[in-house]
Amino acid sequence: MPARAAAPAATSEVNQTPPAGSTVAAGTVITYTATITLSAGQASSLTIQMSGDSNLTDRTLTCTSSTNGAADTSGPGGAPSCMWNGPVVAGTFTFVFTGKAGGAIANLLPGSVVCTDTNSTNTCNDEAAGDRVALTDSTADVGSVSVAAAPPAATSQVTQVPPGGSTVAYGTTVTFTVTVSLTVGQVLPLTIQLRGQDVMTNRTLSCTSSANGVADVIGSGGAPSCMWNGPVLAGTFTFIFAGKLEGPLEDSVPHATSVVCTDANSSNTCSDDDVAARVALADSDGDVGPLAVIPGPSLTSEVNQAPDGGTTIANGAPVSYTVSVTLTTGQANAFTIQLAGDVDLAGRTLTCTSSTNGTADTVAAAGTPGCMWTGPVAAGTFTFTLTGTASGAIGDAVPAAASVACTDINSNNTCADEAEQYVIPLDDSDGDVGALPFETTFTITLMMVAKD
Repeated sequence: MPARAAAPAATSEVNQTPPAGSTVAAGTVITYTATITLSAGQASSLTIQMSGDSNLTDRTLTCTSSTNGAADTSGPGGAPSCMWNGPVVAGTFTFVFTGKAGGAIANLLPGSVVCTDTNSTNTCNDEAAGDRVALTDSTADVGSVSVAAAPPAATSQVTQVPPGGSTVAYGTTVTFTVTVSLTVGQVLPLTIQLRGQDVMTNRTLSCTSSANGVADVIGSGGAPSCMWNGPVLAGTFTFIFAGKLEGPLEDSVPHATSVVCTDANSSNTCSDDDVAARVALADSDGDVGPLAVIPGPSLTSEVNQAPDGGTTIANGAPVSYTVSVTLTTGQANAFTIQLAGDVDLAGRTLTCTSSTNGTADTVAAAGTPGCMWTGPVAAGTFTFTLTGTASGAIGDAVPAAASVACTDINSNNTCADEAEQYVIPLDDSDGDVGALPFETTFTITLMMVAKD
């Protein structure tokens, strides 16, 4: 016959040390002692089970009875439980469960029970409700425990490339390397966080540790951060953050966001942890700082074409473009003018001069014709004259993606590889630039000789 369900004839008292409401340091041992008095013996097994908490680590569990000896089965993991095989005689049962606080501990009393374990599985979870009796706490010392996160025992060094104080081009890659030395391991997670700025795009972030491997959580957006789950061993932690600069960069160290912290809630951010749990990142050699960006060119332009756009041309017809650019502000970097080239414009010649900078240093008529004046370049007027003869229909040169003037950061006489902030489209205010259709109808005159 199967065992009949019946709740054990039991009363209980659970005590907790430190008591409910305490705030303790990470690693503090929390002890739960459940005392069960069984007033009547029973044929089936008896199991005591408490709720568990994932923030309790290094667990131990011992269970004894004044009349039944040590428990036959003990399991400190998950929901810790002890079982005495039936038959069980009346007496006192003592259940002592301990663990180290690796984070905030919840109230373990709800769900904690003593039960008639009809199938002897050392758990009450698979028993009918009528087989269980809730554990009680008459003194109200069982409850949640908070963990006060101490700051990590850490020193740090942040380096920045290019260094603070530099003036760089739009699109320049900026790299921050944070090295943190943790001299004492800790139970709680460790997070490194750096100030994030929207002017850095195309971000990458990698984080490794000599003793803890790759970070468990990596987030490059917002304030970039990396977290290693606890427990964390002493060692060196390396945080490398990079991105392309799309505007002036402000100083990243010192800044309230640039810290290493004990991450009590494992959120991979230090912003929601106590200020006391944070250590500011340091820059002992002063290479971390703001970056200015080279401004784009300040200019106006006008392109003229002969013959005017829309004119039907014949094979060998001369075609010319004159580009006049007025640079209103001088600049340290090279300056380039380029015009869309047409494969049917043959026999090209290109000349480029400036009222203040002389003849262009580099002139290339083939492909996309371009002229470059090496920096520094003074404000003034720049004239770009391209001529050739038509061997087919000529396309519209303005507007065209290749018809631009630019600050040529890398001085290679092309604007195609420059950031958009440095490239200004050429203008045609009077509308004389346009496509030139090719003549397709020809008149042939034949001489006729009369024959007598």
